[in-house]
Amino acid sequence: MDLKNNYWNDYPFIERQLDQVTDLMKKQIKVKNKDIRSAIFDLIDAGGKRLRPAYLLLFAGFTKMELDNQLALAASIELLHTATLIHDDVIDQADVRRGVTTLSAKYNPEIAVYAGDYLFVAVFKLLATHTFETDHLVRHIDSMDRLLGGELGQLKNHFDLTQTIDDYLVNISGKTGELFTLSACAAPLVEKDNRLASLANKIGMNIGIAFQIMDDYLDYASDASTLGKPVLEDIKQGIYSAPVLFALAENRAHVEMLIKNQAYEELYAYIQTSSALEKTKALARNYTNLALDLIKKLPNHENKLIIAKITTKLLERAL
Repeated sequence: MDLKNNYWNDYPFIERQLDQVTDLMKKQIKVKNKDIRSAIFDLIDAGGKRLRPAYLLLFAGFTKMELDNQLALAASIELLHTATLIHDDVIDQADVRRGVTTLSAKYNPEIAVYAGDYLFVAVFKLLATHTFETDHLVRHIDSMDRLLGGELGQLKNHFDLTQTIDDYLVNISGKTGELFTLSACAAPLVEKDNRLASLANKIGMNIGIAFQIMDDYLDYASDASTLGKPVLEDIKQGIYSAPVLFALAENRAHVEMLIKNQAYEELYAYIQTSSALEKTKALARNYTNLALDLIKKLPNHENKLIIAKITTKLLERAL
């Protein structure tokens, strides 16, 4: 199965490296159960935009790191990301991810949890195979800790109509921002370029926050056939993302009434006619601009322009 999109067609050298990353990821999957292995492969092949490994490879271009180590780091990031997606689908009881049936829906939640756990192990086996230093393994663990903190923060705020945009931003900084941060700064950290790592850290976080805000924007600006996953799932789970929070700020009584009555389709229609989507897009644009301002401070290199272009492109994406 190969559902690879054409996101990187303008950058064939990145696309080739990302294909190598995908192959390396698959080599780490040695689950004895053929059906589970096949299901994990389907999710890997569906692939999405493969942004996190792409950013890692692009930022690695500012260092002297050998390509095989770049690919290993990129594969470890995407394996980690894939593991979190599998676990998210169990928690959200989702049936579809990237246009394919989720592991939890195809088999059962227990098997999906096992598969996600297995991928976490595969991350550290891969890093150990390439003999990255202990402090880099610790960085991966710290990132997982902050990622989990974001997920737990989101869980704590389920069905909480009093939460604020600031609460939301704190949660997505961990849930999504942390993996983009690790993607950007991993190679400079390994190469002990602390100045570049610090700058990349800030760039990655702003990109990750902007990316998640746009994801949440698209949940209310798209339909299921366009998005590749069911819409309104978050709101049904009590997850109130930026469009909902902005709608609450605009007309709290009406939006609270719709939520409490589970009138989700009406809420969806209201958000589309309110200023909530415009404000959500503006928030994403703000974080994108913060990232772009920081990208200007990167050393002169051909990857600098590419990083700026794809970061800008994410703000205008339809998927």
